[in-house]
Amino acid sequence: MDWGYEGSTRRRTCMLMVTHACNLNCSYCYESHKKNAYMDINLAKEIILKEAQFVKESKDFDELQIDFMGGEPFMNFPLIKEIVEWLEGGVIDIPYVCFATTNGTLLTDEIKNWLREHKDHLVACASYDGNIKMQSTNRGTDKYNLDLEFFHEVWEFQPFHMTISKETLPNLAEGVLDIQSKGYKVEAALAEGVDWTVEDAKLYREQLCILKDAYLKNTSLTPLNRLSRYLSVFDSSDTEKIQKKWCGTGKYMATYDIDSKKYGCHMFTPVVLGDRAILADSVDWDSPKSTADEYCKTCVLRRFCSTCAGFNYKYRGNLATRDKRWCPMVLAEALTACEFQVELISKMDKLDEKDAQHGKMALQAYKILKNLDIEKSLSPYTV
Repeated sequence: MDWGYEGSTRRRTCMLMVTHACNLNCSYCYESHKKNAYMDINLAKEIILKEAQFVKESKDFDELQIDFMGGEPFMNFPLIKEIVEWLEGGVIDIPYVCFATTNGTLLTDEIKNWLREHKDHLVACASYDGNIKMQSTNRGTDKYNLDLEFFHEVWEFQPFHMTISKETLPNLAEGVLDIQSKGYKVEAALAEGVDWTVEDAKLYREQLCILKDAYLKNTSLTPLNRLSRYLSVFDSSDTEKIQKKWCGTGKYMATYDIDSKKYGCHMFTPVVLGDRAILADSVDWDSPKSTADEYCKTCVLRRFCSTCAGFNYKYRGNLATRDKRWCPMVLAEALTACEFQVELISKMDKLDEKDAQHGKMALQAYKILKNLDIEKSLSPYTV
């Protein structure tokens, strides 16, 4: 069983905010300051050369990932096209790959043909929220003909990215299985800044249980990432109060805005925060203050519960302060993931060391979590 990547990386991510514009207005969009603004191609080249030299001289990195970010990055396709072809000419002498997450609505036949020709140097990830109805609810894409098969054909290894909104939560299992029935891969995440409730958490657990049962019945399907995440929980006897940092903000990645100013990640740029934008050098990204919420230090799920310093700052004005409305949602997910992993591993005829370790961790976690009550919405969850 492939439980996902759990190690470190020696890849540096250089994110270019190639535009602040977008042709959609998704219900959960966190970019509150979109506008018709674009990065200059020569500036993009200058930034890439600087980042490539940084990687070349660094003891921490061996390769460079160049992310084209918006808004909708394909609003500035001329820049993407020129940069990729320029890189293919050998202007940098380190391993690299380009990446773009897109809503997929602007891909003309001409652009798709170009992407096929350059697929080894540019990977595109489609944002797609489940099925036509869910996509319409979240993104309003009714007038667009989204060619999902194109993404699957060109980058079969790349999952679609689904955002779970409050409105599409009741159809989560249906949407995931609809995508997977077509042979596509999908990963999902809960929308941020949403008023998640205990009732939502109970519904989330129901939907995840439907998926759990479907995967146990049909092991040819790849389990949704929400069910296969590595489980690590603590009981009250633990003295280590670690709260995990979930991304490489400020160290493994740097984001450059259309004016070349540098930020820890795109969440701290003006398109998200407006005048509250925070430059990369103004934050000590290795400090526990960027991840450790004092309120959560005794919670048994403090290592499992993901946190984003950018969302924390945008919605609560502090890098570390987590959204406590997530607490019952996280418990619902952890409980179901425990059950799924234990049941799946128990059905295996032969276990390798990694599977056995996951089974042990999942069982230990379940013994702790089963005594917690989602309906009480305890925050933090303690035993």
